[in-house]
Amino acid sequence: MASTSSRICGSLYGTAIVDALGGPVEFRRRGTFAPVTSFRFNTTFGLKPGTWTDDTSTMLCLAQSLVDTDGKFVIHDQIKKYVNWYQDGYMSATGKCFDIGNATRQSLDIWRESTRKAGNVSALELRHYQNMVDRALTHERACGNGSLMRCAPIPLIYHQSPLLAHKYAALASTPTHPHPTCQEACQVYTQLIYLMMTKPGITKAELFTAVQEFPFTSNILHTTFDRYKDDRDGQSATSFDHFVQTPDSEIKSSGYVVHTFEAALWAFCSTSTFQEGALKVVNLGDDADTVGAVYGSLSGAWYGIEAIPNEWIEGLQAKSMIEEVAEGVVKLVEKGGYGER
Repeated sequence: MASTSSRICGSLYGTAIVDALGGPVEFRRRGTFAPVTSFRFNTTFGLKPGTWTDDTSTMLCLAQSLVDTDGKFVIHDQIKKYVNWYQDGYMSATGKCFDIGNATRQSLDIWRESTRKAGNVSALELRHYQNMVDRALTHERACGNGSLMRCAPIPLIYHQSPLLAHKYAALASTPTHPHPTCQEACQVYTQLIYLMMTKPGITKAELFTAVQEFPFTSNILHTTFDRYKDDRDGQSATSFDHFVQTPDSEIKSSGYVVHTFEAALWAFCSTSTFQEGALKVVNLGDDADTVGAVYGSLSGAWYGIEAIPNEWIEGLQAKSMIEEVAEGVVKLVEKGGYGER
C-alpha cells in the first residue's frame, strides 16, 4: 500500500506525465489521430516529447506557494505566482507561457495590476480585484477546467484537516474561476484525494459513491452523477457498474469543468493501472492534456509513485522542477502543524 509521500509524489508527477501525454493531441477530435502510447512531439506548440503544459505549471505554482508560506493559505501569493508564470514563464517546462485558457488569461490580466505593488495588498484591495473577476467570469460560459487542473496540492497538503481542505479548494478556484460549479468541482475532487490519503483501504466504488453523495448545490454536477443511479435496460447493477461500463462515446472530454471531471473519474474508475487509465483518458482527445492532468493527479494519489512507469518519469522535460516541488510538499506534510491554523 502506497505511503503518504508516495501518494504525494505520485499525484504531482502523475499530473505532469499525463498532461505531457495528452498535450500532442489537445484540440484533436477523438479517433482522428494515431493512438497515444507514449510521449510524442507536440506539433501544436513545437514541444519536445515529455513536455507538460499550463495544467502542470499552475499546479506547481499553487504547490510552491503553499510550501513558501509554510502551509498557510495566502491567496495573493498564489496569484503572484500565476501572474509570474503568465508573464515570465515561472514554473514552465520551456521557460515561457505558451498555452493559457481564456478565463485564466482574462482573470490574470485583471490581477496583474495588483502584483506590481511592492509588499502586501490589503484585504480591501483583494476584494476590489476579486469583484472585477467575479463580474467578468461568474457565468456558465466561464466554467472551464482551469482551477480543477491545479487543485491537487490542496488535499495533498491539508488532508489532515478536511474542513480546511474543503474551504481552501473553493477559495483556490476563485481568482480565475469563481463560478460555483468550478468551486464545487474542486471541492469534490479534493474530497476524493482526501479519502485516498486518509482511508487507504477505500475502494473505487466507494469513492464514486462519495461523489454521488456529495452535497452539491450545482445542479449540473448533481445530475451528471445522479443519472448513473438509473436502472438501465432493466438490468440490476450498481451506480458504479453503470459508470464504469459507460462507452467512451458517451464521455465528453471538453474543457467544460463538468466534462473534464467526469471523464477523468471515468478513466480512473474503469481501469486497474495508472498506465491503462492514462492512455485511455488522453486518447479521448479534445482537451486531452487537461483531462489527462486531472486524471494524473487523482490516479497518482491512488497508486503512488512506484506504480508509474519509470520511462515516463525519466522522459519528462524539466523533471528537476517537479522533483524539487514534490520534495518541498513532502517535507511540509511530514512537518505538520499547518492544518491547525
